[in-house]
Amino acid sequence: MFSLSGKTAVVTGAGRGIGLAIAERFAAQGANVVLAARNVSEIGRAAEAINARGGAALAEPTDVTRPEAVAALASAAERRFGRIDIWVNNAGGFTPDPGGLVEWIDAEPAALEAMLRLNVMAQVFGAQSAARAMREHGAGGAILFISSIDSLFATPGGEGMYGACKAAINHITTTMAVELGQWRIRVNAIAPAVIETPLTARWLRTPEDRAARSALYPLGRLGQPADVAAAALYLVSDDASWVSGAVLLVSGGAVFTSDPYRYLTRLAEGGTG
Repeated sequence: MFSLSGKTAVVTGAGRGIGLAIAERFAAQGANVVLAARNVSEIGRAAEAINARGGAALAEPTDVTRPEAVAALASAAERRFGRIDIWVNNAGGFTPDPGGLVEWIDAEPAALEAMLRLNVMAQVFGAQSAARAMREHGAGGAILFISSIDSLFATPGGEGMYGACKAAINHITTTMAVELGQWRIRVNAIAPAVIETPLTARWLRTPEDRAARSALYPLGRLGQPADVAAAALYLVSDDASWVSGAVLLVSGGAVFTSDPYRYLTRLAEGGTG
C-alpha cells in the first residue's frame, strides 16, 4: 500500500521540519523527490542523503513567494524527471517581522501583506504550476496543502493573521478540488496541531512548556513531523484515489489548540492576553 514508485513529487519548504519528513517518506516509498526551499545547504544535504540511500532527489533553491521562481521549480522538476505527479505546498509559517504576531487591532498593512504572500499567494502559485504541469501530461495528479488547526477555530492573542491565511487555504483546497477534478487532479489539505519543528520551538522551550502543550492533546503527546508525513503519504497515494477536497485534521485528538476562554480570562484578570 501507499507505493509512490515511478511518481515525481515536488515538496516546498523541504529543508527541515514537516517538509523534510514528507520528502524523506515519499522517497522511501519510491518517489522521485524535488526538494525546494530558500536554504540551499539544507535542501542540498537532504537530497544528498536521499540519493545516498538509493533514492532519486533533486535540490532546487526556490523562493515560493515569487511566481516566476515557482514556475522555474516546476520546469526543473519536469526536466529532471519528465513529469510532476505530486505537489506539496508546505512552505509557509510566521514571517520574521514580529508585526505578524499581533492582535488584529494592531495589525500593520506591511505585516498583513507579508503573511498573505507567504501563506496564501505562494500556495496558489505552487498549485497553479502543479496543475498546469499535471494537465499537460494528462495522467492526473495530487496537490496537497499544509493548513493548520488554527484555520478551524478562533486564534486570539497574536495568531489571527496566520489562522486567517490557513482558513483561506482550506477554501482554496475545496474549490480547486472541484475545478481540477475534470483532469483527475486531486486536491487535499492537512491541518496539523502543534508539531515539533523549528517553527514551533518558541512554544516548547522548557519541559514545562512541553508538558503543558502535550496536555492539550487527548493522545498525550506532541505531534511529530512523521505524523504529518504519514497522512501526506496516504492523501497523495493511489490508495486515496477517491479523496479530494478534504481537510484532514492531524491533532492527537484535540479539536482546538488556541483557547479563547483562557485568553479572555487573562484579560479579565488585567493581563494583556
